[in-house]
This record gives sequence, C-alpha cells and structure tokens, in this order.
Amino acid sequence: MILETLMFQHSQFVVPMTDTEREYHGYTPMDYDADSDADEVYQRCLSYLLTHAPIERGDTVVDIGTGTGIVALELASKCDHVVGRDIYDEWLRYAREKAEQRGIENVSFGHGSFREPNIDEPVDIVIASYALYMAYDEGGEDELRAAIDGLSSLNSRCVVVADKMRFGPMHYPNDYETLPPMGTVANLLVDAGFSLTDIEIISESVGVIIATR
Repeated sequence: MILETLMFQHSQFVVPMTDTEREYHGYTPMDYDADSDADEVYQRCLSYLLTHAPIERGDTVVDIGTGTGIVALELASKCDHVVGRDIYDEWLRYAREKAEQRGIENVSFGHGSFREPNIDEPVDIVIASYALYMAYDEGGEDELRAAIDGLSSLNSRCVVVADKMRFGPMHYPNDYETLPPMGTVANLLVDAGFSLTDIEIISESVGVIIATR
C-alpha cells in the first residue's frame, strides 16, 4: 500500500488550535492573512509549494479553496494565468482587492468548489492548499474522494496538495478537526489517475503531495 511505503513511521501530535485554523464564520480575511504570515509551518508549506510545483511560464493554474488569495497571488509571477476559486464571497472580494492593490492582472477570482470548480478553460496545474482537508473533516473518505474527483475532472497534468494530513496513527481524537491520513489522500489521487512524484512532510500534520499524469 502507498501508505505503508511512503509514510514516516512516527506519531501525530495535536497542536493547539491557532487563529489560522478557525472556521471562516466570525473570522475576517484580514485575520487569516495576519495569522498565516505568522504561522511558521504554513510559511514552510507555502515555500515548498512555490519552489517545487512544476509550473511553467505559459501555464494556467487553478487554486481551489483560494481563500484570501495568498497562494494565487504568489503564483501569478510564475505562470500565464491563475484562477482562484472559493465558496465564500467575502473572501473572494478581499482577494480581488489585494490583486488590484498590488497591480496583479493575470489572476481572476470566482465562486467554485472542489466538487464543482466552475472552470471552463483548459487547466495545466491544480493547487489545493489548506482547504482539501475540510472535505475529510466534514464527510470522511467519501467526501474527500468526491473532492479529488472534482479536481481530477479539470484534466490537469498535475495536482499539488499542500495541506493538513496525518503522517502517523492518531492516538487520541482532536476535538477541533479530523485530518485525513496521508495514505488516504495519496491513494485517492492514484485512484483518480495520477502518479505520485513528490511527498514532503512539513510537520507531523502538514505536508505536500505532488501528483502528475
């Protein structure tokens, strides 16, 4: 099994809940940006994504669960077009404002989800950053499979998952959220027709998976 061959054999520890990890309700986009900037693990994850995602200059990249557009705006200088998708209108408006303030013109933001990305144009790379784990938290493996199938439907050559996931057995429950095992994420990507080309453990509960086809 992919889980057995690719997973580090160490246990998960549960870190205290941070503002970065709170639900969107009652939590502003500005709060999220401030906390993300101060979160060392998040910044390491973002850095690995930006450095290792196989993005080419002429690519169209889709950032699903874009939130405040942190990843989308960082990717803008690396490719032809970035499409950010999220289900929260307030966060999308804030992302658009940030793009306008920075003079970034090759990024567009609109409503879309993992199941229904709402993308009409050809896509080269799909990024799922700090959002895909919510599908597992809400509906277990079935919901996570549906989310990954939605990403697969875009027919990109590569999917990059930079997200929360477990890299070891869960010894005790986390009252805040349930993270998917890395092996489950990896196996579902393979089931969707991808081959795993890179797995990086950022922390015991955050990692990056790069899958291509």
